[in-house]
Amino acid sequence: MCALCGMLVDGPHWTESGTNAGRSNESKSEHARLLDRSDRVKTLNTVLQHYGCAARDWSGNQYVVQNLSGGASEIIFNLPQLWQAMENISRRVADPLDVNLIEYLEEGATTR
Repeated sequence: MCALCGMLVDGPHWTESGTNAGRSNESKSEHARLLDRSDRVKTLNTVLQHYGCAARDWSGNQYVVQNLSGGASEIIFNLPQLWQAMENISRRVADPLDVNLIEYLEEGATTR
């Protein structure tokens, strides 16, 4: 998909706010939304690093997911697509109950 078409996507996915507030008429200010998005990317990167990937915001309404060496990348629009992109790039299955992932996250939590 070209960058112009990507910019025309209809509003944020409901997972961007944890509820369907992403489609609400009572949206947050643009500044608050971008701060939330920045925090979300930091949290995502904590998990993605375990899989050898990283994400970054692109244009405030898309993400770029890439491997840590920068060789492979995908532009995606929402969190469900992010996990699929991570699996495509890393060739690993995203499993939130993976014992190694949980240990990795717990070790990171104790060192912060």
